Amino acid sequence: MTEPTSIRRFAARSDTEQSVLCFPHAGGCASFFRSWQSLLPSARVCAVQYPGREERIAEPTAGSLLELAQSVAEEILADSARYSVLFGHSMGAYVAFEVAHHLLLAGAAVPTLVVSSAAAPALRPPVPFESSDEVLAYLERYEPLSDEIRQDPELLDLILDYIKDDLRLVAEYREHIGKRIDARLVAVVGADDVPEIRSRFTAWQQHTEAEFVPVVNPGGHFYLRTDPPVRLIRAELGRCLATVGTST
Repeated sequence: MTEPTSIRRFAARSDTEQSVLCFPHAGGCASFFRSWQSLLPSARVCAVQYPGREERIAEPTAGSLLELAQSVAEEILADSARYSVLFGHSMGAYVAFEVAHHLLLAGAAVPTLVVSSAAAPALRPPVPFESSDEVLAYLERYEPLSDEIRQDPELLDLILDYIKDDLRLVAEYREHIGKRIDARLVAVVGADDVPEIRSRFTAWQQHTEAEFVPVVNPGGHFYLRTDPPVRLIRAELGRCLATVGTST
């Protein structure tokens, strides 16, 4: 079967092995998670490639965050692969949540959803997406663009274009209202993340009927650059495996 348009797999493994599907932050690419494969050798690490970047650079961006999530969910449902953990970072947390909701409505299992560095949907802070100056100031609080990018006007414009598109999806996201999933939900935040996220990430509990687990890691909004949460993901994969074993 042809590989789905959005999903990138970083190792050729059988469908019987456990898999984690990762969703990048605003402006992020699937390749952000490539190194995780070597850190999780007993699992298959996959990541969603949003339209408008890397090899999908020529594709139009999604009209809404819900549209983006539904397209990924439909690809998953059309494929034979199944994922034990969905991991979404920042913007990716909202996309992963909507994917989980869509999968559960379709009768597919989602053992664990991990949302990282994201306030609960209804409490997320305002996000600018129209003015380049405002977007650059916003990024300064989370992860400033490198001097190399800032000093290359053509590259800066290209990167800002798809960051703005992603931030627009987050700013206009309203479909979360009243939605709950029946799946284990783990919310992770960096101890030094911005206050608007640190103080609001536990409200994700309102979006699951199952167990909710809050986790605080050392570091800031991008704690996972220097300390990827592979121990947490490995533990969730093990929990999923144990659950499957006891139900057979």
